[in-house]
Amino acid sequence: MTCSGVSFSELPDLFDDDVVVLSAPVDEGHIAELTAAERAAVARASIKRQREFATARVLARAGLARLGIEGFELLNREDRAPIWPDGIAGSISHCDTRAFVAVADRAMVGTVGVDVEHRDELARRLWRHTMLPEEIAWLDTRAEVERGRLALALFSAKEALYKAQYPWSETFMGFHALRVALHPEDRRIDCIFQREVGPFPEGTVVHGRFTETATGELVAGVHIGSGVARPDQLSARADDP
Repeated sequence: MTCSGVSFSELPDLFDDDVVVLSAPVDEGHIAELTAAERAAVARASIKRQREFATARVLARAGLARLGIEGFELLNREDRAPIWPDGIAGSISHCDTRAFVAVADRAMVGTVGVDVEHRDELARRLWRHTMLPEEIAWLDTRAEVERGRLALALFSAKEALYKAQYPWSETFMGFHALRVALHPEDRRIDCIFQREVGPFPEGTVVHGRFTETATGELVAGVHIGSGVARPDQLSARADDP
């Protein structure tokens, strides 16, 4: 599909139907489509950063147009969080190959977080810096050939959850403040807060999904609505770490 000069694809299986998720290859040509203020925000950045920033902004405009908001200028706060239109939940992620944007009506959906990773796996040397002992123990029960890729999905889920929770808490949340349970058979994600973070008590559970694109990127999406699950509502599954 094409909108405002950018060819994009959709990821309908990452969230429910109320969330618009668009993706496009990172393209230097989109720098020319930035507004003056957007261009100024990355004027001193590398060309790589400008390409990624610009592609995400063009995608965001296409996604917001689906919600009836035309020509929105998407700038960042001082903490680098995007300033979405009033009443809109949104999330951006990009790598060296593609950019992804998720947008939705916040009153209907709550908040969303999306993360993309463009690498084959998360190296074992990084596991202890990003995962809890029980998450590592679960990975070690999986076939060796799939461990690195599942570790990457686990890492991506934590990145997506951070983005989804930040609009509620405006609080830094380290990797070890969250436990992720992956369900590879249907690509579901359960995220369990290990300590209180802003309005989320210890034990709060929220959900998401992960998927892979035809070009090899791994993408995770997490949704936080008004009715987040309590610990006793988390279904017990054999794939839980």
